[in-house]
Amino acid sequence: MVFSTPEFLLLFLPIVWLVFWVLTTYAQQRLLPSWSILGWLGLASFFFYGAWDITLLPLLAGSIVVNYWLAGYVCRPSRAWLWMGVGFNLAMLGWFKYSIFFLSLADLPPQSFSPLVLPLGISFFTFQQIAFLVDVRQKVVHRGPLSLYGVFVSFFPQLIAGPIVHYRDLAPQLAYLQRPSSSAVRCGLLLLALGLAKKLMVADNLAPYVDRIYSSPADSYVAGDTLMAGWSYGLQLYFDFSGYADMAIGLALLFGIKLPENFASPYQASDIQAFWRRWHMTLSNFLRDYLYVPLGGSKHGLPRHLFALLTTMLLGGLWHGAGWQFLLWGGLHGALLAVMVVWRQFSLFRMPKTAGWCLTFFAVMLAWVPFRATSLEHTWSLYSGLTVWQWGGLGELVNNLNQGIMSLRSPGLLILLATLIVLVMPNSMALAKRLNQPRHFFWQGAVVGGVFLVVMKAMLDLPSQAFLYFNF
Repeated sequence: MVFSTPEFLLLFLPIVWLVFWVLTTYAQQRLLPSWSILGWLGLASFFFYGAWDITLLPLLAGSIVVNYWLAGYVCRPSRAWLWMGVGFNLAMLGWFKYSIFFLSLADLPPQSFSPLVLPLGISFFTFQQIAFLVDVRQKVVHRGPLSLYGVFVSFFPQLIAGPIVHYRDLAPQLAYLQRPSSSAVRCGLLLLALGLAKKLMVADNLAPYVDRIYSSPADSYVAGDTLMAGWSYGLQLYFDFSGYADMAIGLALLFGIKLPENFASPYQASDIQAFWRRWHMTLSNFLRDYLYVPLGGSKHGLPRHLFALLTTMLLGGLWHGAGWQFLLWGGLHGALLAVMVVWRQFSLFRMPKTAGWCLTFFAVMLAWVPFRATSLEHTWSLYSGLTVWQWGGLGELVNNLNQGIMSLRSPGLLILLATLIVLVMPNSMALAKRLNQPRHFFWQGAVVGGVFLVVMKAMLDLPSQAFLYFNF
């Protein structure tokens, strides 16, 4: 099931939420044990995951049991148990996600190995469990009961594509589940509606145009095509993934659970460092805390600092996918961050904020090209187009705009509107906080009702598409 499908919105979610509401009501009156609420959420989460591919359900359950068992030993004086736990998780992730990539490096013929089924969400729940083991080792948390840990890992709003959640933040909320407040329900419905609108109205309508650009013949790209490739995909990915994050946070609020914010208007950032503080914030924080800082961070001189930055971003790129193009994407962002560190240390000149934003926006959009490209060769073809100074796809957009022939769903108008939204409008979390005031309750309800009507029509008109980050 995908969040943006009728099966989820009209069947799964209402049933799970109504039963949850009944259980919390009876538990509050002490007519039912409190563990029944947690058990219901766990059952619903496992059903949600199994609905994708029930054959992968034992993998999720086995991963939970093994990590929970290892957590009972990682506090021993020897660090071997922690390394065993980290090694187990990375080996499982590596086998399913990177084995074909590494086998291909040996120049084996394609028919000598077959693709593995990539378990949905494995990148996310693997990171969460590694963080859990490290936190138990450092005595930041205690492992608690298996039932609590199992729901922490499998909680369906964030299981597939995040946000990446720490046990210390989610477990206390799961341990004291109760009926959600009216404020949480209102906010949750608003975020769910906004996330659906991002996904169905913007990202899914941009998808055919993006696919057409990236499937063009390799020798046909010119500068305008490459610019449109980075720009359009950067918008599609943002509205798709931030839409998922909005839905995940909104769904969790319906059950009285607060998940961390994952996006904070990243395209409004005036430098590359600020961009990474605003983009996929939970992943950025994970890489900082569990990779960048252990590698030395900024506390051991400039060479060590640059090494930590580049290594972190390269591994962050590889985490997104098994391909050289993802390493290139990570390397580009690592290089941009390194240049910024060196610039700030040795130059007295500070770029004006507007100029900094323009440069950051342009660099980030161009850096999306390898992230979407199918290979390093494909990436090279697109970047080579920058040397051919012709308008290409950018010229088409300008011509259509001048002729006034853009419809509401035309890619050109959609790109311009989407760009205006990400640069000027408040993000979903800021808008939800602003509308969650007594004097704005009417407008909150109007937005939710109006958006749900529009997205329901879009849901029926367009075929369902999986979220982009399901591939990572």
